[in-house]
Amino acid sequence: MPITDSSTNKMRKEYSIVELEEKAKEMRAYSMVALTAAGSGHTGGTLSIMDIAAALYLKVAKHDPANPGWDDRDRIFWSAGHKAPALYTSLGISGYFPIEDIVKLRKLKSGFDGHPNRLAIPGVELSSGSLGHGLGVAVGSALDSRLKKRENNVYCIMGDGEQNEGSVWESVMSAAHYRLDNLIAIIDKNGLQIDGATDEIMCLSSLKNKYESFCWNVIEVDGHNMEEIVNALENARNFKGAPTVVIAETVKGKGVSYAEHKVGYHGICPKDGRCGDESLDQALEDIGAPGFTAEKVDSLLKIADDYQQKIEKRIQNKLSGFSRSYWWNSSDRMKSVMEATRVGFGRAVKELGADENTVALGCDLSGSIKIDQFYKDNPDRKNRFFSMGIAEANATLAASGLAKEGRLAFTGSFGVFATGRNWEQLRTTVCYNKFNVKVAASHGGISVGPDGATHQSLEEIALINYIPDIILATPCDSLETERMTRALALIDGPAVIRYGREATAVVTNPQTPFKFGEALVIRYRGERENFADAFQWHLGSQYQPEGEDISLIACGAMVTESMRAAWILKEEFGIDSRVINIHTVKPLDKGTIIKAAEDTNAIVTCEEHQKSGFGNIIAGAVCSLKDYNSPVVMDMVGVDDRFGESGQPWELLIEHGLVAENIARKAKELVEKKK
Repeated sequence: MPITDSSTNKMRKEYSIVELEEKAKEMRAYSMVALTAAGSGHTGGTLSIMDIAAALYLKVAKHDPANPGWDDRDRIFWSAGHKAPALYTSLGISGYFPIEDIVKLRKLKSGFDGHPNRLAIPGVELSSGSLGHGLGVAVGSALDSRLKKRENNVYCIMGDGEQNEGSVWESVMSAAHYRLDNLIAIIDKNGLQIDGATDEIMCLSSLKNKYESFCWNVIEVDGHNMEEIVNALENARNFKGAPTVVIAETVKGKGVSYAEHKVGYHGICPKDGRCGDESLDQALEDIGAPGFTAEKVDSLLKIADDYQQKIEKRIQNKLSGFSRSYWWNSSDRMKSVMEATRVGFGRAVKELGADENTVALGCDLSGSIKIDQFYKDNPDRKNRFFSMGIAEANATLAASGLAKEGRLAFTGSFGVFATGRNWEQLRTTVCYNKFNVKVAASHGGISVGPDGATHQSLEEIALINYIPDIILATPCDSLETERMTRALALIDGPAVIRYGREATAVVTNPQTPFKFGEALVIRYRGERENFADAFQWHLGSQYQPEGEDISLIACGAMVTESMRAAWILKEEFGIDSRVINIHTVKPLDKGTIIKAAEDTNAIVTCEEHQKSGFGNIIAGAVCSLKDYNSPVVMDMVGVDDRFGESGQPWELLIEHGLVAENIARKAKELVEKKK
């Protein structure tokens, strides 16, 4: 049954196959406009799933946009949450909200996050994006429908690369065991995932045979033939005695010439923006959706621009209150080179890969975290690089096996996956056995940006710190990340190195002091042409106090923000601050921390992480070791017990108070309180 009036149980509109085909074109066009306006997003999978989405939302599934919480509705779970533009377009075209609103995709506070948030948009059944979760939720929902004797169906949309995840197969097994014939899985089998062709990353062989061996009803279909799609979904709805999976052969980037079959278009918007060979205009011409005139596209993009201007005004207001702007590279002096910290990790693994005893394991995000530099310019090393697919737990265990046999094993992913999904494997197998496994936890913090909460790692400092026998490193810039990675390679045992995605200020150089496990003291010495030249660095054990008013103790990218805060404090208020770079959270340099507490009697901790993760570690050191001859006032800057959201990286840092201006305000308050 198509879109339904839940009060009368009558159809709101019946679509023909031809009408569905036209709607799918319109949905593709809206999605491409939204992706262009966002400046980022997942084009390939959004386009490959669109015909199925049109059939499901407009023809097959029972739902009511006027009553999103209708108890008897069909549930549609998007486990493949990165295809969010297709989900939002499906909901908009169905009438859950004005379709024009989707051009606010990935913009701060819009609700149209890079990965779906069910608390923000009506009709979204599941906040998703971490692959391998959706089918299990669908199993639970289908069990509930059976208990309540509801005559509805539960759908779960997955990708083919997602079938790498072991959790998918646990859900497949349980669905078959309970004969959940009200459960229909849909696999968008487009043959590509982030690191390349799906069968080359982790061969899936025959998905049909696999699912049949788990006692599922299997229907294979051309995912771009609307009549076949509708028939398959209706047959699945009517099948009894077992769950059904519809395996849809699709083309990644379908309908846009330059995106079709292109791995590169998994996670980017049109490269050329509005005009050019790989542009929005070319995409709309390829799609051929009626009504998408230049005037209509202009009006849609204006909605996005107007919304963004409001956001930027909101953000700028959070930086006000000082005599001038201290923002990065906003004036002729204090200029800084910016580079992503992940680049430093890439340089290090490229160098370390020369050792025949070193191996690396990728988890389908190899280019994003730069672990692909292990072999990129050295194809002879490819036999020592193992693509494990979207399977972080298995990659961690395989790395352990390689380490057990004497190898130095590097693995990693986005921090939220590399230290979260496989936390037990890290704890019990890697650390309990003291295996020589080095884990790259990339994209740490909220500055991941538009991908939203599911991909923003804000908990791993606390999670990892309390595992015995592990090193936790949090370097501050790309060069320190490179030096730290090389240092970790010389230490036998488990380690996690946390670094960011976005470009941050390069504040160190080859002559900057660096010693594993020892914090660095950084002192502002006055404005210079280059930001980095305005500071002096000292090993903590060698630093002599200078009567500073407060200590700013930071890790990771927040070190550079703390340095900027030191600049603001001195120039605006005459306050001298001691910045401490804790590039090694574990083992912790307690001596430098205690000395700072006793010398300055005021501390602000700074972390791009849930507040008190790093802050409590520092507070614990102070409380356990300080000689209480004088009081200490303390405060923390971090994410305030909340999940992240979509937005541009610097917008999010400002919105959540993880910037120098907020650190300086906190520090000034503490100095006054201390007096």
